[in-house]
Amino acid sequence: MNYFEGGKTIRLKLIRDVSKHIKRGNPWVFSDAVEKIKAADGAYAILSSPKGEVLAWGYYSPTTNLAFRALTLGDKKFSDDTVERRIHRAIENKKHLMTRENKCLRVLNGEGDELPGVVADYYDGVVVLKLDGTASEAFWKKEAFAEYFMKQTDLPVSCVYFKRKNKEEEKGMILAGACDNLTDLEFLEHGVKFRTNIIDAAKTGFFLDQRENRNFIRSVAKDKTLLNLFGYTGGFSVYAGLGGAKKVTTVDIAPHAIKASDHNWEINLLSPELHEAICEDAFKFVEKAQAEKKTWDIVITDPPSFAPNQKARETAKEAYIKIFADSLKLVRDGGFFAASSCSGHISFDEFMDIVQEALSKSRRRGKVLLVKGQPEDHPFPLALPEMRYLKFVYLQTFKD
Repeated sequence: MNYFEGGKTIRLKLIRDVSKHIKRGNPWVFSDAVEKIKAADGAYAILSSPKGEVLAWGYYSPTTNLAFRALTLGDKKFSDDTVERRIHRAIENKKHLMTRENKCLRVLNGEGDELPGVVADYYDGVVVLKLDGTASEAFWKKEAFAEYFMKQTDLPVSCVYFKRKNKEEEKGMILAGACDNLTDLEFLEHGVKFRTNIIDAAKTGFFLDQRENRNFIRSVAKDKTLLNLFGYTGGFSVYAGLGGAKKVTTVDIAPHAIKASDHNWEINLLSPELHEAICEDAFKFVEKAQAEKKTWDIVITDPPSFAPNQKARETAKEAYIKIFADSLKLVRDGGFFAASSCSGHISFDEFMDIVQEALSKSRRRGKVLLVKGQPEDHPFPLALPEMRYLKFVYLQTFKD
């Protein structure tokens, strides 16, 4: 099978010497470090150092800040056999996660599985494939990936769906197999039932990267009240309910997400009166709750990424500090706070500094009980810390 566009090869040269980073395994080269040439998005490319040494083979994007993604290091051509070996290795590393109670996982995590720009998530027989950006869509042949998934035998696959960004006119298509319930697909995660609309939902349909953190919340929620801010379709909320929470409140600005949070609560046979789903902007909800002096035993604040790029970092830090500080004021004295960020442009150290600053602004002190990140099916190259994007900290907070 032919997995990529490997026709005419272009040659790129670094204008800023980042050779050491590339040789250590960082597969990203940004536009300020490489000469700009006229080429098609996704063109197959050889990257050389300023002195002419071949550093890597990869593909080029002349229109974005991430200009080059390395596929192989040194003067070694990429091949279809290499693609298949890497897909197989990724599945081999992760298939143990598939159990009777867990029917979902990330199969391919882009650079973390040595296939830059390729993401594939599995939901009980359905593989949802995403390609990151126009260069990735031009370089990779999605139909070949679909054929591989249908033929392999490690994961039972009945359908491969290609998903584009929701803002695109054509959101996606079935590439192989058949599935008649893409708008209401049910799967198990740690024995918990969820349903998702693959076609219209964010990302590939669900945030699988918070799987272990949701399961942790189930273990600590017994007899507690819990507030889930930016709750989306109620993942943390349902786990808390199954863990014996006394009352759970889910807040999200999207009407379809709030409706789904109620639905996910119900299909797990949880009592409806124990869940309050509120469709409201989380920032406004927090202000109102403060004015009404409301508190909860556990507050979870997991906002969307405030830093989509490097330039937005400082503004993002301020936004995180504000929402975390305001959320902390809703935690009862001696209660618990879970803060999370999915921004790869905010490092772990910066994130912990943000939480510390939020504690200070809310006039609280905190005792860290748990720090976690993304699960093992979301690997990242050691030389690319930006892909260690998910941060999760759980702490007990005190007013005195």
